[in-house]
Amino acid sequence: MPTRANTLIADATIRLAAAGVDSAQADAQWLLAHALRTDRGRLPLVDEVDDANAARFTELVARRERREPLQHIIGRVEFAAGDAVVELAVGPGVFIPRPETELLLEWAIGAAPAGALVADFCAGSGALGIGLATARPDVRVLVVELADSARGWLRRNIAAQPIDVAARLAVVAADVTEPDALAAAIEEQAGPLGWPVGARLDLIVANPPYVPTVTGGTPTEVEPEVAADPHQAVFGGVDGMSVIAPMLAAMRALGAPGTGVGIEHDDTTGGAVADALTAAGFDRVHQRTDLAGTQRFVTAVQG
Repeated sequence: MPTRANTLIADATIRLAAAGVDSAQADAQWLLAHALRTDRGRLPLVDEVDDANAARFTELVARRERREPLQHIIGRVEFAAGDAVVELAVGPGVFIPRPETELLLEWAIGAAPAGALVADFCAGSGALGIGLATARPDVRVLVVELADSARGWLRRNIAAQPIDVAARLAVVAADVTEPDALAAAIEEQAGPLGWPVGARLDLIVANPPYVPTVTGGTPTEVEPEVAADPHQAVFGGVDGMSVIAPMLAAMRALGAPGTGVGIEHDDTTGGAVADALTAAGFDRVHQRTDLAGTQRFVTAVQG
């Protein structure tokens, strides 16, 4: 016997809220849309759900109750890129992009010079790099990722983009904390993008591993959804700076005077990131916050 869609959503919202899911109602809606193989925006047009789809929905809700990330269940995440929305495939083995990173992308869209060559360090699923190439048809982007598992998702996401976007993206397999090896790997990819060998980057963005492993003298506790992300993509050593600090040498080596950088960080380490950039010789260091005043990322310009 069919069940009303509103009833399914209401019951699932109660279950998910009891399991500690903050966005219980929204997640219930996403899951029902996934079960019905439709867009979430079309749910108001759905009155009743047949037994087969209701059972599928119940199974999906049970997975979310166990705090499996919503994005793993539905297999994708939407990421705002200027006036566009980029859909990225995600799953085990790659970091799930968060809405907070959209703030860094918004800054990068406005900061990239015309015709810029940009690098996205620690690219993961490609949210920043693909988002920038989507919003700025004039830029070319090198997406740098060390982890094999994440690069698989990254290549899949690039291949899913329109050809005019995908053609301006090149994957670089390298460690951003090793400047020489990174520079050599970038040289191999800059040519296919039509960029002269030896050319310097105009802009560098990074969403590196940055969560401190220790908080207040005890191991940092994270939500189950964060724990589902690869450990190496989340945690940045005891102080959250184990990748950020050595990464600055690569940024300087690959940039030139005037090259802009933007680095996302933990909400407790904005000052440390700003200090590290200043010590590394960057100018116009600026700590950026969201609308709630929470520190999200730091920008600077190479001196």
